[in-house]
Amino acid sequence: MRFSLYLNAQTRGPHEDVGIIETLTRQAVEATDAGFDGVVLTEHHFSGYNTYGDNFMYAAHLAPRVREGVKFSLAVAVPPLHNPLRLAQQCNLLDILTRGELIVGFAAGGSPVEYAGMGRDPGERHAQLTQNLDILEAALAKRPDDPPLEWKSAFEHGTLHTRIMPSAYHRAAPPFARATQSDDGARWTGRRGWYLFSAREKPERLAARWRLYEEALRGTALTEAEVRERLDWSMVQKQVYVTASAEGAERETRERLVLMGESQRRSFGAVRNPRDAEHMKSVVGVSPQAPDTFLEHAMLVGDPDSVRAQIRTYEDAGVRHMGLLFNYGFMDADTSDRSLRLFIDEVLPAFTAGRG
Repeated sequence: MRFSLYLNAQTRGPHEDVGIIETLTRQAVEATDAGFDGVVLTEHHFSGYNTYGDNFMYAAHLAPRVREGVKFSLAVAVPPLHNPLRLAQQCNLLDILTRGELIVGFAAGGSPVEYAGMGRDPGERHAQLTQNLDILEAALAKRPDDPPLEWKSAFEHGTLHTRIMPSAYHRAAPPFARATQSDDGARWTGRRGWYLFSAREKPERLAARWRLYEEALRGTALTEAEVRERLDWSMVQKQVYVTASAEGAERETRERLVLMGESQRRSFGAVRNPRDAEHMKSVVGVSPQAPDTFLEHAMLVGDPDSVRAQIRTYEDAGVRHMGLLFNYGFMDADTSDRSLRLFIDEVLPAFTAGRG
């Protein structure tokens, strides 16, 4: 099992933004120095989530600050919110700045306030995801002497006469992942030879999804070593709260979930009310507005012994990489620091002992 630090801290307003970003930067350095293998960054706009907004720019800032060899995973970039050629350029430049230690994950997103701010319709997000990915891949594959690439998305159009500049670090483009919470999505991802990012599911369901994904991978032209590498870095994301004593951990977490649920309602309700509960479920999966389900599906909570045991259940399900979120629900720095430090001191060694 390997771990990445998942950075998605929420902000209540401009008075918190600078301090949160400084805290996340410090925690990324401390966690990777202590043995975390990667950093995971999200894309959010206008909604109070992740605070830093631009995961490409923030990854470029962090890359020279963390130890050599740390893998950056973008979970995710949202293609419908981007110009596809500019997104292709960002992918290659970040691949260079991370010295090839990059996986770019894609998904459709869907927060109404974010789509409204970018002038997009969330109801068309899945069609726009496919369309923009097709354009992005065609642009990355184009050589300077190929015929001009005419492209058109739902919002823009253009002609690429030359190539995407710059090239990637040591390949045509960085590797890609898809974030999905469905079995069909896992099959699609495996058939493309991409990495799989998933979240908010229990071990038994993830075990079945990972089997479908591996079967699809093995149906491609990938070598055995390449299949193993995809499985090593495919990821499950969890929110974590580690306390010295299990007593009170769930109560404190439930208090945090109330704040997260209120924030989510504001984000989704700022533009319009979702047509029904299925809209929100399709975007976020289980929600903190249903705290019992969220605790069961999306979180690892307890003392170090309990959290170690919970992680083992995912390891037994075939998961080899977890993106762990320690700073969420408007935590202050001291609270998230204590949880992260307990994990580093008393949980991480159980999974890294003997490495080297």
